[in-house]
Amino acid sequence: MKQEIEIEGLPEGWKAVAYRCPLKGENYLSSDGVQVAQYNFGNSWVIVEKIQPRRIVLEETEEDAATTHFIRSDNVFLNIESDKIWKEVKE
Repeated sequence: MKQEIEIEGLPEGWKAVAYRCPLKGENYLSSDGVQVAQYNFGNSWVIVEKIQPRRIVLEETEEDAATTHFIRSDNVFLNIESDKIWKEVKE
């Protein structure tokens, strides 16, 4: 079962992914904020990753649009006012 907890001191834009010994080059949360491990640690820390910005790619089709149309991607709704119909490109 997966549990979620709030981690005090976790900066905006970062997410916790594990609690274990960091490997060289991994980001971890220390009392001074997010740090990069310079070597493999022997102690456990909260391993963190930067949250990646969301990207939606749209492509214009050759079909004429009769009216304004909407595209829904997960929880994002796009209102498109164009002479052509647009569709989301799944990568």
